[in-house]
This record gives sequence, C-alpha cells and structure tokens, in this order.
Amino acid sequence: LYDVVIIGGGPAGCALAAALGSLDSLSRKRVALVDPGKLSEMRQWTPPADAYLPRTLQITSSNKRYLENLGLWQWCFEDRVQAYNRAVVTDALGGGAVDLAAMTLHGRNDTAFMVETKNLVSGLLKALDHSSSCVDVVERARVTEIEPAPSMWPVVTLSNSRRLQARLIVGADGASSRVRKYAGIGTYGTEYAQYGLVATLCLEQLNSSAFQRFLPSGPIALLPFPGGFANLVWSLDSELVQLLKTAPEAIFADLINAAFRLTPAEMGYIYSLLRSGVDPDTIGAEIAWRLEVFSRNNPDTNIKLPPRVAALSPRSRTSFPLRMRMVDTLVANRVALIGDAGHVMHPLAGQGLNMGLADVQCLAQVLEQAAAAGEDLGSAAVLDRYN
Repeated sequence: LYDVVIIGGGPAGCALAAALGSLDSLSRKRVALVDPGKLSEMRQWTPPADAYLPRTLQITSSNKRYLENLGLWQWCFEDRVQAYNRAVVTDALGGGAVDLAAMTLHGRNDTAFMVETKNLVSGLLKALDHSSSCVDVVERARVTEIEPAPSMWPVVTLSNSRRLQARLIVGADGASSRVRKYAGIGTYGTEYAQYGLVATLCLEQLNSSAFQRFLPSGPIALLPFPGGFANLVWSLDSELVQLLKTAPEAIFADLINAAFRLTPAEMGYIYSLLRSGVDPDTIGAEIAWRLEVFSRNNPDTNIKLPPRVAALSPRSRTSFPLRMRMVDTLVANRVALIGDAGHVMHPLAGQGLNMGLADVQCLAQVLEQAAAAGEDLGSAAVLDRYN
C-alpha cells in the first residue's frame, strides 16, 4: 500500500515527487512516481554542447527559490539557464510598445528564468535519486486501469502487470489525464484553432531580454538563452504553421526578423510568396529589402527590437495545439490533480509550469501538515484543504 502514487513524470509530477521526498515529515511515507517513459535515461541526460532544445519552460523567481530551498534546483545544469528581468511587448497594428523592467527587491531583480524542459526534469530526477526518501520510480509502465478496490483503497494497474494500491492518487499526467477521467472530473474550455510553433534560434548578439509582438495572426515571442541562443514561440493557425515549418531554414530565420519589424500587410505578402512556391532566393531578397527600408525609416527603434536572428538550429522546429482547459475541482475521492491535468492555458505569458509548481507547493504543504498530524493523506478533509 502506497500513501501517494503520482501518475506522470513530467515537470509537475517530478517536482511533487522530489518535494515530497525532501520533507522530513513524509520520510516514512511510501510514494511512487509512475511514467511510461524512460525516466532513467532522462535522469542521465547530457545536454548538447552547441545547441538548446526547443521545448522550454519559463519559471518565476519565486518558484525557482522554492526549488532551491528544497535542494532541488542545484541538480539542473545551471549554466544552461537564462535569467531575465526585461520584457518588451509591441503591437503590430497600433504601434504601441510597453517596456517592462523588474524593480530590484531585496537585492534581486530577476523576474523569470528560461530552462529547457529536459534540463529541469533531469535535475528533479537526479535530486530524487540522491535523496534518502522512500520514493519508488516506476518507469516504462503505462496505466491500463484505475479502479476502486473492494477495500477503501483505489488500485492502479500498470502495463507491466503491477498493481499499486494507494491512499492518494495524484494525476500529473497532462491535458488528457487518465486520472482525471477515472475521477469523473469534467473539463471546460476552448480550442484556440491555433498552434504554437517553437524553435531554437541563434542570434547575431547576446541577449538577456524577452520580446513579444502581437500580430493579427497571433503573438510571436523570442525568449533568451545563454550564449546568444533564444527560444521562439509563435502562435499561428494550422495553415501558416505548416507553411512555416516546411520553409527553408534560412527563410524561416528571415521571417522571424520580419515578423518583429514589418507591417501585417507586408507579412501577408511574404506569406503569399511562400504559398505560391516562389524561389527561396527571391523571397530572401524581398525580405532583406523590406528590412533595409525599415531600418532606414526607423533608426531609433533598435532598443525596442530583439537582436536579429542569424540562423535556426537545425531540425528544431516543432508545434503543438493551443487550448484552454479548466476544471471545477482539483480533487475527488482519493484523487488530486496538479499541472496540466487540472488546467491548460495559452503559452502567451509562460505561466503553465508556474501554476503547476504552485499546485505542487500547495499540495506538498497540505500533505506535510497532514502527515505531521497523523491524518490519512487521501482523506476528504485533507484534499479539501488543497482544493
């Protein structure tokens, strides 16, 4: 019998497992982390020397401090994490701009940090591996069934034929959560009819600021990484996503520079050239000419613009659907939801992971207090405090 079974080894699930494993009051509790992936390989992840991965996360300074205070953050490759305290947001239609700079507070002025998803998850798994806790990591095991048992404990059946009884099942298994479906917790929300196109960029100069521009087709954001690298998140409809994913890499880099500088009408014209199958050299020359005209006509705007993209990291483009999903409750009978299992949002402000870590902080605190008081960790009274 496990006290807590966490389903899902992504950032939220690993963070909760590592957090519970670091708390003295829970040291005698049995915890399991279950995931169908190869978590041992993820734990031993070695980052590439000359590139950054396109799947990234933004973490706020308060959430980073939480992980630091638990001794978890130090296991990440910190030289691959980029702090930033400035965000420039512009509007392609109205021409407005907002330059947001963090105020220094208690000697700190870093608002957020950019980290690769694999870097964070690998670090959390390493922290778990080096802890003295009783957290069992069950990898390469898919949940095939969750059922109420004849006794009061639900049973999780895995693809490797293991059956885990649990006082509490935590669903950290993403937007299509099987745990949420088992618990009968419905969702509501909307499909944005758009995709997020992400990629790793190489800039012409070092950068430690975030830039975002609102275009009629959707916002585009450039987020900083060390060494002159950057992460791109561009919201587009399905037709444009496919058009840009298949464009030559050099043209794609030019399109990013254009998207931060040219008018929506000019971008529409360039898209039409792509759709018509115009020669890439011709499209590149067209964009270069328009960017040259922009620079001549706007000599004083460089401070509001990101550094130019020099190149695209090879084969780094990928995309994912954008949607919003919420639930009326995060708990059910011996079930709690965290992360995307409980809420999915647009990546516009980079708050998906941060809300997931807020779930982790809250649930870990509730379980810590319950354990200290000798309560059943999966009881309704305990879960109501989390909800």
